[in-house]
Amino acid sequence: MKTMKIWRLAFAMLAALSLASCSSDDDNEDKVEQVTLYVSAETGTYQNVPDNNSVEGMLIKENGAANWKCVSFMEIMGFTYERGNEYELLVKKTTLVNPPQDSGNVRYELIRIVSQRKIE
Repeated sequence: MKTMKIWRLAFAMLAALSLASCSSDDDNEDKVEQVTLYVSAETGTYQNVPDNNSVEGMLIKENGAANWKCVSFMEIMGFTYERGNEYELLVKKTTLVNPPQDSGNVRYELIRIVSQRKIE
């Protein structure tokens, strides 16, 4: 009888432990949202990771961000940057849970160009 109580207690503890260790599936999904992205008429430079060279790129910032970030001219899928133009874009931003080792964890895809203005 005493052995049966010990087995029941051990089983209950094991069941509780296994349920407590389960994580939410939401933690394993990419986050997708629509954001406004601004692209400067000026360009900047960033460090290319594989060969550590300084590379020219476009300056972008999300709505509400204080600082510009320099990224590749190919960073926004479906968008072609033209020098001397500033843009306001609506983009689909995907934050990857498990990004590839050789790239960042954010992907941008153009939804539409809200505005484009030539800067002299």
